[in-house]
Amino acid sequence: MYSLVAVLVVAYLLLWWVSLRIVEHPSWPPPDDAVTPEHAQSVTEAFARRSNPARDDVAIPYAPSTASDVQLFLDGPQFFPAMLMDIETANHSIHMHMFGVTEGDIAQRFVDALVTRSEAGVEVRLIVDFYGAKVDGESKPYFDALAAAGVETVVNNVFPPDYDGLYGDQSLDWRMDEAGQSDHRKAMVVDGQIGWVGGAGLQDHFNAGSFRDVFVRVEGDVVRQMQAVFLTSFASFGGPVSGAPDSLAPYFPAPRDPGTIHTSLLQNIPGGFVPATQASRAIIEASTGRLDIMNPYFTDPGMLDRIVVAAERGVEVRLVVSERSNNAAADAALKHQYPRLLAAGVEIWEYPVTMHAKVTIADDAMIVGTINYDAWALYRNLEIALLFEDTTVADLGVSDFVEANIALSRPGEVPTGIGERMKYWFWDKFVYFL
Repeated sequence: MYSLVAVLVVAYLLLWWVSLRIVEHPSWPPPDDAVTPEHAQSVTEAFARRSNPARDDVAIPYAPSTASDVQLFLDGPQFFPAMLMDIETANHSIHMHMFGVTEGDIAQRFVDALVTRSEAGVEVRLIVDFYGAKVDGESKPYFDALAAAGVETVVNNVFPPDYDGLYGDQSLDWRMDEAGQSDHRKAMVVDGQIGWVGGAGLQDHFNAGSFRDVFVRVEGDVVRQMQAVFLTSFASFGGPVSGAPDSLAPYFPAPRDPGTIHTSLLQNIPGGFVPATQASRAIIEASTGRLDIMNPYFTDPGMLDRIVVAAERGVEVRLVVSERSNNAAADAALKHQYPRLLAAGVEIWEYPVTMHAKVTIADDAMIVGTINYDAWALYRNLEIALLFEDTTVADLGVSDFVEANIALSRPGEVPTGIGERMKYWFWDKFVYFL
């Protein structure tokens, strides 16, 4: 009996150390030597010359940059066709991070488009998460078809064992440096000139109305930094990336118009590099007039405290969440916080199905990406987002994202039933694990 208890304790401590512990280092604002768009190519080439880089070596700070064009897309029927159009017109390269892939019409349409471009001579590379993309399950035929067409795919193995290298020709990585954290990123870079970041996977429910999400499409200097994120990540998973000087120049074309829209590329990388988390905190804490947040899994105590403080100092705070999401435990934990949020003056709006978008607008700043306000996204997973500091973009986000969804939502109310309140209290005690 004692030996079994000892084994269970050791197993939990190992799980905590690998997957659950929260580590955080100063990550935002970026340091003076952060990577600029002009240096993104040379930094990527230097990274590719490393001997067997680890996944978390991609914790590279990026300097504030610019975009020349920012387009906002609400819901799958808007963003999926636009993304497919960019894929279908690609001439040189298509690089995609994708967490979620499930069998269905949307995944099939993207696979068909990627296969067609690869067979036409366009370089197509993917970074996917083993769990989210169901690589060895229902999505395996997709990845087999992609590999047969010459598409190069690397996989984040959230569950051991850890294999590095291209899909179909992987080798065991004894470091097991991917175990326990998901690669939750959803982003795409086309021809080194167009960038996409958002929260949806290649899954039919984002096109059918049962999950609500957003993507942003950008052009300008920041795309060169997005390309660096992809290629360094691809190399860290064992994918082939040339490190010879100037060999990557075709992937980093100087934009015709670097842009004037202040834009920063944000990441979260396991091990404590969390600029996306710290930038989110910073714009919330600095807000003076308006604070609008759309987020599906809002359970982090620190983030909740910050929006309560913002409301109490007179900021107009609106929170758009799910009436009922695909994570009942997270829903319950958030509803336990409704009384103090509403008492502070926070408006809570419940969208009738899963509100899966991750958008924060604070005065004239807007962050859009993959950052859930829970412990996994804020501290443990690989995540990506863009921070726009521009009045026009923020105003567009309020009208096209926030108010468009509030119009379809109902006000959140303080729970009254004792059974409900007990359930919500219970799940609130487990937010560290949610």
